[in-house]
Amino acid sequence: MEESDHYKGREHSGVKHYLLESYLERLFMIIGQHERRICYVDCFSGPWKEADEDLSGTSIALSLDVMRKCHDNLRKMGKSVEFRALFIEKGNRAFKKLDAFLKENQLVGVTTEARNGDFHELRDDILRWCGPKDFAFFFIDPKGWKNDIDMPTLTPLLQRKRSEYLINFMYGFLVRAHTQKLFLDDMRAIFGEAPDTAGMPPKEREEHLIQQYRDALKSISANDTEKLRSAYVTILDPVKDRTKYHLVYLTRHPLGIVKFMEASEEMDKVQKRVRARTKQLHRIEKTGQEELFTDEIDSGASDTVDIGIVKQYWLDMLTHTPRKFGNEDLANMLEDTNWFETNLQQAFNELKEEGKVVNLDATRKRPKKPVHFDENERLQRAEQ
Repeated sequence: MEESDHYKGREHSGVKHYLLESYLERLFMIIGQHERRICYVDCFSGPWKEADEDLSGTSIALSLDVMRKCHDNLRKMGKSVEFRALFIEKGNRAFKKLDAFLKENQLVGVTTEARNGDFHELRDDILRWCGPKDFAFFFIDPKGWKNDIDMPTLTPLLQRKRSEYLINFMYGFLVRAHTQKLFLDDMRAIFGEAPDTAGMPPKEREEHLIQQYRDALKSISANDTEKLRSAYVTILDPVKDRTKYHLVYLTRHPLGIVKFMEASEEMDKVQKRVRARTKQLHRIEKTGQEELFTDEIDSGASDTVDIGIVKQYWLDMLTHTPRKFGNEDLANMLEDTNWFETNLQQAFNELKEEGKVVNLDATRKRPKKPVHFDENERLQRAEQ
């Protein structure tokens, strides 16, 4: 993705699409093990200012390619899975291009449809298209926020069982609008109640807004036993050190959180490389002086989290009585902190080396991962 000319000038979109592709492939290959039909809905398809006739560099082409690959790979595994894709586009010109592209690019195992209209007005039609039983993934990536990502708009979709969602939380717009009286009713619709961020420094304000939005989304549920879970990842401006938007993910299954954060950690590494190279190109354009590119740029996520805080988090969770930690525990930790598993593994390993914690089920002295959550290993604080 980093090398693609399709994303020149909109590198943040390339990072977003990298995450979408990476997670969809994980998701479809897991869901395809026990489902005969999978639905994918792109609620704001575009294409947006895309010159290429093949729509390369759009979520349209990307999602279709993922579905094609997953269909073929599942078939090789003896699984017959039908993929259905629905693309919604309001603009007439963009819709014509979208519709023509879909008709000209028919794929084996993937059935596509396009609807011309406003997402807000087509929600009932979308739900009828999905039906009540098939698994569905909703990609909600609008250009704005009003009547697009608010609770009244999303509630019918969020109440649908057997569904996952990826929503673009347009932080750059919302951080400017949330304190203005003109948008008070809109903020109540989006956040449940108007956010109060008075006196908060920028970092705290951002964390407060994204958490309040996630809490509002999670308060909507189909029933009392299948509560929504949420995680998110931050997409940064390619050049400026500020947030462009957050991608908020929702699922009802703990494994979804684990797999989404795996994909997010990979995206985090890509984003760092892309931003470093984009900043370098901007410096070259500004100064006229060539620079040597280097790949030795922020190779991991651990540098963005204070490892001391993660270590204390572990110590607060563990006692001297052994406790099993499985994938659901990992999902709870990731959802609670929005750290990556690498952060948790690194912190536990350092505590283990310091003699403060122990994994009673560890089979090797120096494993790549000190905790294997999928094996429900027993962890405890060490006797001191």
